[in-house]
Amino acid sequence: MARHSIVLLGHTGVGKSASGNTILGRTAFESKATFTSVTTEIKKETDTVFGREISVIDTPGILSEGIETEIQTFCKENLDSSSCRFLVVVKIDRFTKEQLEAVNATIRVIEPYGLDQAYLLFTRADHLAGTLEEFINKEKESPESPLQRIVRKFGGRVCSFDNRNGGPDQVKELLQKTGILSAPESLEKRKIVLYGLSGAGKTSSGNTILGSKKFKSDCGFESSTKTCVSKSAIIGSQEITVMDTPGVDDSSRSPQEVAKDLLGALCGEHVHALVIVVKIGKLSKEDCSFLQYFPSMFGPDALRSTMVLFTHGDGLGGESFEEKIRANKEVSQLIEQCKERYCVFDNTQCSNWQQVRNFLQIVDKMVQQNGEQPCDRLEATPFPQQDDNSRPKPFPQSSQSRSGGNAPSGYGSTDPRSPGEESSDERISSSCCLCQCLRYLLCGCCQSGHDGYEPIN
Repeated sequence: MARHSIVLLGHTGVGKSASGNTILGRTAFESKATFTSVTTEIKKETDTVFGREISVIDTPGILSEGIETEIQTFCKENLDSSSCRFLVVVKIDRFTKEQLEAVNATIRVIEPYGLDQAYLLFTRADHLAGTLEEFINKEKESPESPLQRIVRKFGGRVCSFDNRNGGPDQVKELLQKTGILSAPESLEKRKIVLYGLSGAGKTSSGNTILGSKKFKSDCGFESSTKTCVSKSAIIGSQEITVMDTPGVDDSSRSPQEVAKDLLGALCGEHVHALVIVVKIGKLSKEDCSFLQYFPSMFGPDALRSTMVLFTHGDGLGGESFEEKIRANKEVSQLIEQCKERYCVFDNTQCSNWQQVRNFLQIVDKMVQQNGEQPCDRLEATPFPQQDDNSRPKPFPQSSQSRSGGNAPSGYGSTDPRSPGEESSDERISSSCCLCQCLRYLLCGCCQSGHDGYEPIN
């Protein structure tokens, strides 16, 4: 057996398999709503959860014929009592006589190991009108109810799960309550910044990473994030801070406003990971421009702390994502620039946080390769003037910007100047690498003269 074992016990249909999946952060056990038990035999799955190797043992409904004896035999032959915890699963609902019989059967299984190793796990926490304590004690003015007597028998060791939308925080709380996981003395900090076009899935990805709906997300046509917003959560021994940012193509704001917000939010921040968020699907011209020129926004040192996060992984339908990467030149080049650091998210499966573990492992490896140092040089970096070959290529665009002005000299227009001569336009735009890239990506303020925009300091 693994170092730690968790045995799930209870009546049919109370959510044992779903709870096992929540603990492991992946679909390890079959779970669906039926009138009969989906689990017909004892099953074990092992994984690393918050740095601990844990085996979760799923069992059939304990009132099924012969199952109680079968579970007793399994426990006797396979469990190390010093590293085993029992979770008696109870559904938040009316506590029926049959549920009481099931709990009493689990107690008979657990008693040889001591009830101090057992905890009551209430599922469907999303159905609670108030707190779990209020649900248990809702009839406190009446004589003690069967449920209250059970809770008292377990010494008040209770916890709850939302197996539909709950994140890793509830698992961490469970493991700490059971003593499998101790609270760390010091937390390792990770600052992650999400960038991308509007609608790429930055906000949803931030919620998936943090394990709960920290950021407001909607399905409108405009960018739901208007300013840079940071939220944090403790995941294992790390304090993860995610910064959600407006889409760089946000039509409701000028490029100057977007650039100022981004630069202001990053000023003085110790960023560990820049994450380019890209929606899986057909790429628009804006997508291709963004993918091609993003690495130049923050200067040459930024790429060592950059990775790519692809969203809408549910749309793959079992297709090979590697083949999709090879089929697209812009995506292939971007991943190559990021040293093959990429991850795929399905944000409709927020409770499946194996994808988050994979993501954080990539971030950790990237930080280790950078000598545990954050990427502090996220500042406006002027383009080198002495070497034209070192400048990023211009964003592909016509000589007319979307706002109707002419493109600046040297970026697709006819330039009457002699080679090497620098216009006031270029002198202003070269003062800020991020600002310049945003301007030529969005074409919102590209005018033939410097009066069309102001330098961003």
